[in-house]
Order: sequence, then C-alpha cells, then structure tokens
Amino acid sequence: ILDLLIQRVPEALAATFSDKDGEPISLRTLQVSNEALQLLGAYQQTVKRHLAQAIEEFDRGDIDQILFATSDHWILLQGANEGCTLVLVMQRDGILGRARFEMTRSIELLNQEL
Repeated sequence: ILDLLIQRVPEALAATFSDKDGEPISLRTLQVSNEALQLLGAYQQTVKRHLAQAIEEFDRGDIDQILFATSDHWILLQGANEGCTLVLVMQRDGILGRARFEMTRSIELLNQEL
C-alpha cells in the first residue's frame, strides 16, 4: 500500500505507517532516513493532542489530517484505525491535493488490513 502511495504521488520521498506508540508497521523511503520517519510517526499523537486543545473552543471535531511545510517539503500525517498513523513526506513543489487524496485512499486500504 505504501509503495502504491509513493507511485501515485510522484513527488513523494517517503511514507511510513506506525502504530499508536509510533513504532513503524511498514516503511518505504527514497530519500528520508528511517529515524526521521519514525520520529514523525511517534510525535503525531502529541501534535494531534495539542492541536485539539488549541482549537477546542471553536471546533470539537476530530483532526483528520495534519500537514506542515518546510522550505523544501510537505509533511502530511493522517490517523487510521487503532491509533495508527500514516506519514507522507514529499517535495514542496508537489501537488498537495493529489497527495491528500491518495493518502485518504491509502488509509482506507490500511484500515481494511488492520
């Protein structure tokens, strides 16, 4: 599933699927270190919790995706069943909408596997 995600997002550099403790279940990388991907997966729950606290005054809905940008990359994080997380790292000049769409498709497939 991660291989297919990387194929469908041409600017993708890496993807990882981690359990609720941040331990990688599956990992595919072209240019990003395994350690960096593991950290992104591990911190997703912490970031999500802090963001939920920050927006609780005006939005009590679940956070579906977290994305942030550096000068060179987009980093997308999306939750799955059982507290798992899918992380995608892609080049900044990539098409963000396509990446978000493909991540949602991948989450559906991953959830079926859980």
